[in-house]
Amino acid sequence: MLRCKDVSKLVSESLDHKLPLCKRLNLWMHLCMCGVCWGFRKAVLRIHDEAHQHGAEIEHDSAEQKIKLFDDSRERMKRTLESHQS
Repeated sequence: MLRCKDVSKLVSESLDHKLPLCKRLNLWMHLCMCGVCWGFRKAVLRIHDEAHQHGAEIEHDSAEQKIKLFDDSRERMKRTLESHQS
């Protein structure tokens, strides 16, 4: 039987890669019997999901800023060219 300390490591490890069948079965058996570890797993998964969602939002915002910066740069260059032509 796994100890709670072992379960916390396996829960974190399972976020990185799929655990072998034996470890997954032992993990689920412990989680079914231990409400504290079940709550820990639920919290870790929530944090993991929120971090991924926030990361995707940052990437999306960053892409929009790049486009906006490009548009700003283009306008600056256009004004500079117009002022030199006058």
